[in-house]
Formats: sequence, C-alpha cells, structure tokens
Amino acid sequence: MIKRFTALMLLVLVVMLGCTHADDAPAAPAAEDSPTEQTQPPGVTVLDTREPVPSSREQLEYFIGGGGGYIPTGGITYRWRFTYPYFGGFRYGWRYPLGWWNSFGRGIYGSSCLFGRPWGGFYYC
Repeated sequence: MIKRFTALMLLVLVVMLGCTHADDAPAAPAAEDSPTEQTQPPGVTVLDTREPVPSSREQLEYFIGGGGGYIPTGGITYRWRFTYPYFGGFRYGWRYPLGWWNSFGRGIYGSSCLFGRPWGGFYYC
C-alpha cells in the first residue's frame, strides 16, 4: 500500500513539474532581432545595453545553491536592458528570450521579478 502511494506521488510530482511554464506563447524566434524591431509592453523602453545570458555561476545575478553552474542557452546568447515606469519614477529590468526563460530563467529567478510579464516572444523581468 505504501509503495503504491509513493509511486503515485512521484508520478503526480513528475506530471506537475513537466507542465509548468511561464507562458504558453510560441517560442522565441530562431534569429535574434534587434530590440527596436520587436513590440514592447506599454510603458517599456528597451535600451541599447545587450549582455550575454548568464551561463556560469559567476554571471548569475542571484546566488542559487547546489548543482553545477552550466546553463545551456540553445543558441540564444543575449538579454537586453529595459526601463519601465514605477511609482512616478523608473526601474530597470532585463528582457530574456521566452524559450530560455521557460527552460531556465524561472528556476533561477523564481517570482522575484517586479515587472514579470511575457510579451512578444520575450519575458520582461
């Protein structure tokens, strides 16, 4: 009886983890377009700052314990800086390709993104 319950709970856990995504929008385009060619959410201004997507433990913005530091990016190598209005001022954030965010970003950053919106093939964090 306990073995069946344990097997059932493991199956439920695997199904739950396999079905979680940031958004059901289509994946990011294969070729990276410049930030000015994409549509942005209302109030967002994409800056010219472009950095590599974090791929090692030293490049991550938040410390994540355990595991190795290698994050495969699937050919997507850049993230863009953007600003958005916040209580009469502005805040800065990063725009990640949605495919990378669904695969790796949500596990790294969790729900700590203040802006946190998927829009047009990108996730604004």
